[in-house]
Amino acid sequence: MTRLPDPQADARHSLPERIGRLYFRVALPMVAASLLVGAVGATPASQRVIGGLVVLSLLTAALHLLLPIRLHDPLRRLFPLMTIAFVTVVAGLSGPGGLRGDALLLSIVLLLGPGTVLAWTLLFMDDPRMGRLTGLGLTASATLLLWRWQQSGLQPTLTGNTPLLMLVVCLTVVLYGAAFTDINRRYADGERQRRRDPLTGLLNRRAFDEDSRASDPDRWALAVLDIDHFKRVNDTHGHTAGDRVLRGVADVILDVLAGRGQVYRWGGEEFAVLLPGLPGSDHTDLTVQAAALIEDIRAEVARRAFTGGQRVTLSAGLSLSAAGEPLQAAFERADSALRRAKTSGRDRVVLAPPPGRPPAPP
Repeated sequence: MTRLPDPQADARHSLPERIGRLYFRVALPMVAASLLVGAVGATPASQRVIGGLVVLSLLTAALHLLLPIRLHDPLRRLFPLMTIAFVTVVAGLSGPGGLRGDALLLSIVLLLGPGTVLAWTLLFMDDPRMGRLTGLGLTASATLLLWRWQQSGLQPTLTGNTPLLMLVVCLTVVLYGAAFTDINRRYADGERQRRRDPLTGLLNRRAFDEDSRASDPDRWALAVLDIDHFKRVNDTHGHTAGDRVLRGVADVILDVLAGRGQVYRWGGEEFAVLLPGLPGSDHTDLTVQAAALIEDIRAEVARRAFTGGQRVTLSAGLSLSAAGEPLQAAFERADSALRRAKTSGRDRVVLAPPPGRPPAPP
């Protein structure tokens, strides 16, 4: 069935978190291992720089593995700042009479600089400004480091164009990364809007159809709700007032459910509510829980005075799933129960009979 949003599960499967796991748990340890292998036989100065970078990388990778997921975002933001500070400190210690780079360190900076800028751009796809700032910070610190090594007489000789080349390449990566992030954001926004009703912000009928095709035969309840005599609101007060009522009713449904169900605007003045069964609950438990929630929605709408003092009521049909029953079939039974609620006086909730059983007489 359609599952309710689980914040922890959503966080684990979000794109930034997946990229973070790949970066911190795979890329950083692999880079650290490569640096350790390359440090064999290097000069003492190079080994100190490489050692500091390896410790920073492995410590961050271990923290990402051990810390709870709620602390991954602070760690994600702290690591680039620590890396930029590390490179800046190395640059400050370099120069005539100070730390002198060599071919190994030069290779590390030239290879890891642009790649890290790109990785950070992807790491902060949900926060493009942070991605740009960290990328620019690393670009500046790496360019400064190469310039300082040039002043100290790096062997083999570092040409005057190398710091400039690093600057241009990293800035290009930042710009392309920003463009990619913007395209991805626009695509994600389009996907969200495609499944949302623009008036109420609820999931729309397209989302319901997609969710029904992806449903599995678990236990759930489905309610179809309709605002009674809604045409009178439009005819008497105008369509703008009718839109305000629709938004108000949607807010009531969301407030009463408090995250315990998915809400769809089916069309016009009709809504659909999908309620999952709790683990270990049986058919009777779900019937009681679902009926109580839908009745609370109906009662709250009846009590609420909407814009301009308008009052409306809701009729609702409620069906419970049968084993392996498609969501669309349950919707049809709930819709039939809604029609009985309408014909028997409105402002009420009617429970649909199980599949194959005729409805009770009104």
